[in-house]
Parts: sequence; structure tokens; C-alpha cells
Amino acid sequence: MRFFFVSHSVFCLVLFIACPVLEAQETKATEMELEAESYEERGYPKKASLIREKLKRIRKENFQIKNPEPVYIPENKDKPATKNGNGTLEFWNGSFEVGFRFLRQNADFRSGKEWALDDDRVAFQAGTPYFPRSPMGYQNIRSLPYQVEWEETRKNSNHLAPRISYRHNSKKWGWEYSYMQFFTSRNYFSFGEIGGFQSGFQTDRFFSADHKLVVQVFEEYSHNKGFVWEFGFRVGSLRTNSSQNSQSLGQTGLFRDTIQYVAPSTGFKFVHQFFENTSYELGGDLFFTPVGNLKYRRDSFTSLGGMSRFSGERTSVEEVYSLFSEKRIDTSILGLNLMAQLNWTPFPHHKFHLGLQSIQYTWRANETDLPGLRAINPESYLAGVRDYYLSSAFYEADGGKDRPLRSYNIANLYVGYTYAF
Repeated sequence: MRFFFVSHSVFCLVLFIACPVLEAQETKATEMELEAESYEERGYPKKASLIREKLKRIRKENFQIKNPEPVYIPENKDKPATKNGNGTLEFWNGSFEVGFRFLRQNADFRSGKEWALDDDRVAFQAGTPYFPRSPMGYQNIRSLPYQVEWEETRKNSNHLAPRISYRHNSKKWGWEYSYMQFFTSRNYFSFGEIGGFQSGFQTDRFFSADHKLVVQVFEEYSHNKGFVWEFGFRVGSLRTNSSQNSQSLGQTGLFRDTIQYVAPSTGFKFVHQFFENTSYELGGDLFFTPVGNLKYRRDSFTSLGGMSRFSGERTSVEEVYSLFSEKRIDTSILGLNLMAQLNWTPFPHHKFHLGLQSIQYTWRANETDLPGLRAINPESYLAGVRDYYLSSAFYEADGGKDRPLRSYNIANLYVGYTYAF
């Protein structure tokens, strides 16, 4: 207690002596300011300038810290691609995230009428009941017996999907690019009794790719909740390659179609950080375009003595023809993408993801124009005309409004990793 009393007394004594000295010097400085202003008013600017220089020195001695701490300058301050030397990479006044997602995908296809017997008009126009249509492709009608069938479908697909995003230092806007692809296959075997024992095989290969580029607008709702608005484009394609063969019927066919589109996209996400290093995202996006395009080609070959695709008769000559779209067919594409994602950041710069995603593509082609037709002989040309008439019932190629929509849905369960610069 005694030591504390002595220290307190010394501090008060120093303060008692220092305050009057500082007050006297500040009084003198005020008098010098008035004197300088007087000289300026009387037209002596040089004399006033000299007085102001003395005034600066007095106030510098009164108020400047005697022993200032040195300003700390990090060693890596002048190195490129760093922000204030803290090791956070920065380009274009913002930060980047680069990563990938491992997608475990499962697909479901829907394509309207698949069997000739599903609709009376189709059954009547097609004239034969024994060919189902694959739900994957577009121009993929076949002539295969259907009394007994066996289908092997690989609807799952595993892919790595890259992603890169940028966020401005203002935390108000950024952009994101992501890529997703899907592949599936379908093998179809059938057996039947049509003028003797018959068998057939068809295989389908479907591939889709989707590029998404959007500008993001960030909006904070509270310290740990926020919204993200997305505006941009999707560029993608849907492609099918199919083939069918029946040695007993003497038939072979190749079917290819491709849909391409560029669609405006808009989306929304809700982000909630509920622990220090954990957050989740809920949201989705919608894209639509009426100006997608479809191109298809169907090549058919029936060997001499093989079974005609339109009746139980045997052919007297080989029939080889090709039906194809002479110009791109206008196609409307509607897509809906929904997602839920959990984010975990156990270490600085390293972020892990676990998520669910469902994306559905619905499309309709307006095939009002007649296809191109190439044939090896008159009999083949006639067979191609009959083939187009037969398929128009399945594909509603008359341009009517009752044309069924075709769609497929991809459900993803994915894990991901992102390095945050």
C-alpha cells in the first residue's frame, strides 16, 4: 500500500508540473497565430510564413510522441498476388475458389408413347405391333419382336465436375462457372415368333453436357445468413447414339440425334452458417429457351431375303436408305435445377462439400418440315417414305399441339472439395 501511495503521488506531481507548462506553450502558440494573421492582413506574407513555421515546431514538440513504435512492414508486402501480406491470394480485386465435385448420378427418362399399342392411332398408322421405342433417343424406332424381352440399363454415371468462382472484395458480387456431364447406356434384347423364331438386340448410348456461367449478387440478411441471386447462361447438348440388329430378320439400323441449346438462366440460394466452420445452401435455378435445335439421322439396312419392317414379307432386294433432318429443328428446352449442400471448412483455404442435386430437362421438337431422304434404289426410297410415315405417329411430326413432352431427370449425390484462395 505504501509503494502504491508513493507512485500515485509522483504521477500527480509530474502531471501538476506538466499541465501548466503545456498550457503556457499553447497560449504562446495562440498569440503567434493572431500575430501571423495580423501580418497577412497588412500585406507581409513572408513575415507571416516565418511565424507559422515556428508555430509548427512548437506544436510538434508539444503533441508528437517522443518514442513512436516502428511501423511493421511484412516481408511479403511487395510480392505479387498477395493482399496486404496476409497470404490471401487476390486477383482483380477479389478472391477465387477452385474445386470439383464427384457426382454419383442416376437418371430417369420419359418419352411419351413407347409402344405401338399405347395409342390406337399409332397402332393403326404403324401397322405392326412389335417394336418398342427407347425412351432415350428421338429418331430411334426399331423393328424387333417383343413377345419376350430382357433389358439391361445402366442408369448410373460417375463423373468429376469442375467449378470455379470469384467474389469481389466488396462482398456484393461475383461470378461462378461449373460443368456437369452425364452418360448412360441401355441394352435391349427381345425374342418372338414371327414367321419362325426371331431375336433382336438394340443398344442406346446417351450423353449430356452442361456448362453454367452466372453472375452472382450477394445480399446479407444477418451476420450468419444471406441470399445469393444468380443471372447468366447455360450452354449444353443432349446426344444419343443407338443401333439395332436382328440377324434372323435381316435388319440393321443406326440412329443418331443431337440437341444443342443456349438458355438464359436465373437462380436463387439461401446460405446459413450455423457453426464457425459449417454452413449449408438451399436453392436452385431455372433456364428456358425456345430456340434450341435438334438434328437427327436414321440409317436402315435390310438384307436380301430379310423381313420387311412394315409387314411379315421377305424383301426381294436389299433396302438401304437414310432419313435425316435437312436443317436444324426448332426445339424448346426447359430445365429446373434444385440443390441442397452442406459445407465444412476444417482448415483455412480448404472447404469440403456434401450435397444432393436434381436437374430435369424437358424438351419438345417442332418437326414440321419433311426430312431428307437418300436411298440406294427405288425399293429403298419407297421403304424410306413408309418409314417416315410410320414414325410420324410416334414422333408427332405433323406439328400438332398434342405432341408429348420428352424429359429426363438426373439425381446426384455428390461430395466435393474446394480450395479457397
